[in-house]
Formats: sequence, structure tokens, C-alpha cells
Amino acid sequence: MRVDLSPLLFLKAASRKNKAAAEKEANQTTELSETPTKTRRAKFTDWLLAKPEPIKLFPNETELFRKGLILVTDTRLAYIDPFDRTLKTYMFEHMISLHKQFYRTTNFNRRLCKALIIISLLALLVVIAIDLLDKNTRGFILVYLPLIASIFIGIKVWNDMKPRYVLHWRMRDMTYGEIAQEPMFRERMMGNTDRETFMNELAEAMNEGLSRKSWWPGNTGSSHQLQNGLTPMQQPELPITDTDTSEATSTRPALKLVTENYQ
Repeated sequence: MRVDLSPLLFLKAASRKNKAAAEKEANQTTELSETPTKTRRAKFTDWLLAKPEPIKLFPNETELFRKGLILVTDTRLAYIDPFDRTLKTYMFEHMISLHKQFYRTTNFNRRLCKALIIISLLALLVVIAIDLLDKNTRGFILVYLPLIASIFIGIKVWNDMKPRYVLHWRMRDMTYGEIAQEPMFRERMMGNTDRETFMNELAEAMNEGLSRKSWWPGNTGSSHQLQNGLTPMQQPELPITDTDTSEATSTRPALKLVTENYQ
């Protein structure tokens, strides 16, 4: 007796296809039901914590400093200004000078101002408590006025003593750029100096970028000297003959001062 297996194989393959189609349809239904919730949640998270993309590093650039929205390489300074939301780039080749201006009060002045404010507040609370509990006290208005005035003066002085860290530079076309940082109230109360450390590191990176190869435009014959740590002004002197003089005038480029490029 001969048994034909082709109908059985056909039924088995059809059942597999139906099962796969059912699983695929179930997965699609689950994805469609979950997609709006995930998308809405992701959109809300992006709206709540909107951050720009990090600044890209171009080929043949050496990264010197990167923190937050600021990037310093050996050729440029690029950062996103949070005030006007603009990506700004300054080339060190066209930068003339860099100025670092930091203001920070001494520990004694800062602690003295805090102590005076706290003492004035405590005295004001004591006077208010006495005035509310004792009905025979009169004329306490003369005590309120100097206490409140001293508190406002102390707060104003303490606000004027707020640290400020500024880096500003001048370009060849006489335009100016600036990056400024001020600690927040919580950072001032806790004595946090992270912003000062950040500005110090940024100033060091900008000074390093400013002192690199961009300050020697057209300096094509001294790449091997720069790799060995020698500047064009530190070349070893060799005895010069008549033949060497003609070869030197034809092969060696004349040293050009940096200041001549900006006159």
C-alpha cells in the first residue's frame, strides 16, 4: 500500500504560514498599541530636556578642550551661545589677543557679609517675638527700620560681591568675543568653585590653541623643526659659505614676523 505524503506536507506548510501570519499580526497590533505612548513620552522628554547636539570635530583637528557646549581645537574655538542660541566659531589664526578677567572676593569678606546678614535676621526675629508677646512695648518701629535697612544693605553688598569670570578676545577685524560665567545662588551658598575651574581650563586651552601653528602663516620650511620642539628663532647656526648662501636664498623661505600680517 502506497501512502501519498504530499497533502500532509502541504497542510503542514500551510499551518506554519498561518501561525507565522497570526504571530506577525499580533506583534503589529502590540507595536501599534505601544507606539503612541512611547512616542508621546519621548516627545515630552525631548521637550523637557532639550539639548543641542555636541559640536563635531573636523578631520586634521586636535581636540584641546571639550565641555558642555564649548569646543577648543588647535585651530578654532566653537561654542553655542545660550543667549541667542547661535553656534559661534572663532579661528585662532585671526585672533589677536585673549584677556582673562576673574573677580572673586576674599574668604574673610564673604564670611563677614554672611555673618552680618544672619545676625540682623536673628535680631529682627527676636524683636518681632518680643513685640508680639509683650503688650507694654511701644515704639519698636524705631528698631525695625534700622534692622530692615541693614538687612537690605547686607544683601545688596553680598550681591555686588558675586564672583564673575570673563574671557574676552579681539579679532583681526577689531571685533570682540566673550564668554562669561557667574555662579548661581546655591553654588555661592555652598562655596562651589566648579565654574572657576571650568573657566581656568578653558583659558589654558585657548592659550594653547592661540600659541600653535596658526601664528606662523606661510611657515612651510620649519615643520621638522616644530616637530623636534624648535621654533624658527631657535635654529642652530651653521657656518655659511658662498655656495651655501646662494642655496639658502633659493631654498629657505625668509622668516616673516607675525605682526606684519596684521598691519
